[in-house]
Amino acid sequence: MNDWEHVNFSEDHEMDYHLGLVNKSKSQANRTFLRENTQRTAKDDLDKKIITHTEFKPYVIDDKINLEDPR
Repeated sequence: MNDWEHVNFSEDHEMDYHLGLVNKSKSQANRTFLRENTQRTAKDDLDKKIITHTEFKPYVIDDKINLEDPR
């Protein structure tokens, strides 16, 4: 599998990519939520340490309600 397919949670631009997919603010609070909450849920559910963007996207969509809207 290509490294580009994996989510690198330490990169702001990767969190911003997922926030953009659900039309949410690319704020520090939203990036933190994805890293601390959505990431944990996805990895636990999938029983994986490394996940792809495709695997992560449905979890971001599910957590959309918890994310700030753009101003």
